Amino acid sequence: MDPVRTALVGISGIGGYHRGIIHDADYMDFVGACDVWYDRPRVAEAAEALKEQGVPLFGGIAEMLHEVDAEAVVIATPHPFHAPYTDFCLDRDLHVLVEKPVTILAADGMKIVHKAQTRNLHVAVDFQYAGYNHSLALKDLICNGDLGELLEIVGVMEWKRTDEYYQRADWAGKRTYDDLPCWDGVLMNQAVHLLNSSLQMGTRERARAIPERLQAEMYRVHDIECEDTACIRADLGEATLHFYATTCCDADHRTTLDIIGTKGRASWDTSKAVVQIEGKDEIVFDMPTDRNAIHANLANCIRGVEKELLAPASESVKPTLTINAAYLSSGSIPRVSWDEIGDIRSLMDQAAEERKLLSEMGVAWGRTGEVIEQTDFTTFTGLADD
Repeated sequence: MDPVRTALVGISGIGGYHRGIIHDADYMDFVGACDVWYDRPRVAEAAEALKEQGVPLFGGIAEMLHEVDAEAVVIATPHPFHAPYTDFCLDRDLHVLVEKPVTILAADGMKIVHKAQTRNLHVAVDFQYAGYNHSLALKDLICNGDLGELLEIVGVMEWKRTDEYYQRADWAGKRTYDDLPCWDGVLMNQAVHLLNSSLQMGTRERARAIPERLQAEMYRVHDIECEDTACIRADLGEATLHFYATTCCDADHRTTLDIIGTKGRASWDTSKAVVQIEGKDEIVFDMPTDRNAIHANLANCIRGVEKELLAPASESVKPTLTINAAYLSSGSIPRVSWDEIGDIRSLMDQAAEERKLLSEMGVAWGRTGEVIEQTDFTTFTGLADD
């Protein structure tokens, strides 16, 4: 098939990852790239690499799209800009692959979904886990009913992020940036991949689950405005989701899902899935992971080779909706000291094992969130303590 003429917005950081894929892929033709921070060392270095590859460079998205003949745009900017840049591209009848999350506010995501459908355009979101071969194999098994009725989904992400990490960019850890919603906490940033996978595996339907109601708690230990530690309990209709995420560990530990059904259970991580079904031999899905799958799938859908996106905006807005509801439930993000948080990894492991929120674990700093119904999920615009 003819390669899809593809432009890139944002060339360093996560943009470097997308830069490499677009350059190397035989299904994409790299027609241009733009950034607005060429005076920053990492961006300047990336610009030099692109010049050596013969990729035209521009000072902004409007200039680039005026000059190049693109069919698709990859948006690899800080996430406050995902919504306006995606909207800008759709207005020019261009397909989009946008970094996660698709938008910060679910209401903005739904507008993008509507516009893309109206214009018959594809908007893919780079939820890499969703395109991994072992994820797809596990989803097929769940949809086939091999695990029976789903009862529980338990997601745990225990990572380390330093103070320097949160100081690396002026939008990191912020609630707003450049007068746009940012909400760069653990849920919207590091854990959103796993949350998306939780909703993907949390139903026997092909579509991702949407919580009917949820209760959440958020805390911050690092000197940031958003949460770095969070937990969610959500009613997915068929199963209950128990979700835990923190960046306050001493190292990167777990990124795991456990899916429990009436006929068996499955464990998932970023490299494999292991399935145990009553009366049957253990099944292991450990196929090679393809981090390029979302890009290739978009190109194939544009050319009509494939019919469905692996991570379309219409499904990818659901984790954003869930996170917005979690903010509503928490109501605020109280500070907790490093001494108070203690061994957060052990605490989260125990909470996940017992299916409890952190406030139910007897910690002095725990604070219970409000139960939020699905009808209120889209009302989030900020917190009272902003």
